Amino acid sequence: MRPPRVLLVSHAYTAAIRQAQLAALARHVSLAVITPQRWRDDLFDHSAAAPLPGVALYPLPVVFDGHILRHFYAPWSLARLIRAVRPELVHVEQEPPSLVLGQLAALKSLGRYRLASFTWENIMRRWGAPGLERFNLARCDGIIAGSQGSAAVVRAKGFTGPLAVVPQWGVDPARFHPGANHRLRAQLGLSGFVVGFAGRWAAEKGLVTLRQALAGLVDMTLVLIGGGPMQPEVERWQAEAAGQVRLVPTVPPQALPGYLQTLDVFVLPSHTTPAWKEQFGHVLIEAMACAVPVVGSDSGAIPEVMGAAGLIVPERNVGALRAAMRDLAADPGRRAALGQAGRARVLAHYTHERVAAAAAAFLASVLGR
Repeated sequence: MRPPRVLLVSHAYTAAIRQAQLAALARHVSLAVITPQRWRDDLFDHSAAAPLPGVALYPLPVVFDGHILRHFYAPWSLARLIRAVRPELVHVEQEPPSLVLGQLAALKSLGRYRLASFTWENIMRRWGAPGLERFNLARCDGIIAGSQGSAAVVRAKGFTGPLAVVPQWGVDPARFHPGANHRLRAQLGLSGFVVGFAGRWAAEKGLVTLRQALAGLVDMTLVLIGGGPMQPEVERWQAEAAGQVRLVPTVPPQALPGYLQTLDVFVLPSHTTPAWKEQFGHVLIEAMACAVPVVGSDSGAIPEVMGAAGLIVPERNVGALRAAMRDLAADPGRRAALGQAGRARVLAHYTHERVAAAAAAFLASVLGR
């Protein structure tokens, strides 16, 4: 049986690190991909993807690049591509209230394709243009949710069609692999027990809780990798911490495995706000793939992602987080066991190939294959 013709539409694949997911999906479907020609977010300025074997890439200009819900493509460009590609299914990896999904929902009668969408949203709220989410959900033939929480939310919003829980991306275990990066550790001036975080320096990521938990633990060093709105505050921490805090401004994605390999433990202490809770925490599976033991809060999808391969602490609980880090520092055997369990969990569930196979199977089922 020939593979189904799938047109994937997403801003995410302007980032080179995400493109390996496309190559994995192309092993299961005949794949064409629409991405913006340029996408600027909080950390990076991305240009269109380079050509990929087995993937027909169509970079198109967008209006309002960088805005998840508001950006959209020129309607005539989309219509022309749909006529040329003739997809059996269009999978829009944008949230249900997005204008892009609305465009593909409106063009559905022209292209005579099945329509699928993706959602990370795990808090029940109405957002985006009034009525657009209901319009889009009514025209979707299937939805992939990134977590059990986001699946529950889209059901609560009235979607009754086929639904699968599959993360949007996996991880490459050949790039993210175990290893002790002694050279980089020396370059960064790291010694003793090293605790790390990578991602947006934002309040909801729990960085204040992490800094408070480390207070008084004199043999530990905190490495913060990334950037974001809390930068002035974390720079102040570094100035006041007498060497206990190291800041690594945003590094190229291809360099991240080396930095993760300098850590003794990775911590994601996110906390829930009225408008957000952790939707997945992709850096968790990157650290786990490197066999770095992980500690996470119980915010959103973190316990679901980690399973039994890490330590879960209540969000905002400084004492519990401090105890978890202190216990791991004192027990190398437990750290090694958790690291091995994390790597095994990634290989079983979160590689690019595992994620692509699960997504392709669901899309085929939406087509009745």
